[in-house]
Amino acid sequence: MKFKEFVDESEEAFWKSIYKEGEDHWTNKNPSNLTKSVISKFDKLGNVLEIGCAAGIDTFLLATASDSVVGIDIVPKAIDIASANLKNQPKGIQKKIIFEVGDAEKLKYKDGQFDFVYSLSVLHSTDISKSLKEVNRVLSDKGKAVIYVFIGSDSDTVDRKKFLDICKEHFTLVSSKDITAKKDSSGDKHDALIVWLEKGE
Repeated sequence: MKFKEFVDESEEAFWKSIYKEGEDHWTNKNPSNLTKSVISKFDKLGNVLEIGCAAGIDTFLLATASDSVVGIDIVPKAIDIASANLKNQPKGIQKKIIFEVGDAEKLKYKDGQFDFVYSLSVLHSTDISKSLKEVNRVLSDKGKAVIYVFIGSDSDTVDRKKFLDICKEHFTLVSSKDITAKKDSSGDKHDALIVWLEKGE
């Protein structure tokens, strides 16, 4: 087995263990501040793809400003939790949302299917070249993406320059914002980068 395949499988196994053990990984929290900012920044999002939906908390807020939202996660248990949470949402929100298992590096959706792609704290764990190429493919002309990644030099982050260079290969980089490291609820500490991307015609 190649080293990258081992790392990928280990990453997936880690998240599966988190959900299996019932740890509170974004399952009982409020929507993120970034999601709230997106809703206030963009009046109507159209058809949305959320990559890394976890328990669906941010998905429900995205749906309030969208025509439809597809939330994907690589971990089946996360989709089970999100689907259960969806049943507690108003009927109008329920009708807009689909949750399903999905891989950011191999999106199963049609070219140009989405107007907006949103991903929070996920794509640094993927092959970023493949993932951003796929995001570009499924976005409609002039579609937008807001992506938050951990940046750094260790195995669970992505190099800042490399990430921005790949963004610029596929998109217009409208803006970027660096986030200074703060410890999260699990004690992890990562610098982060948020980018707003647009796809040209």
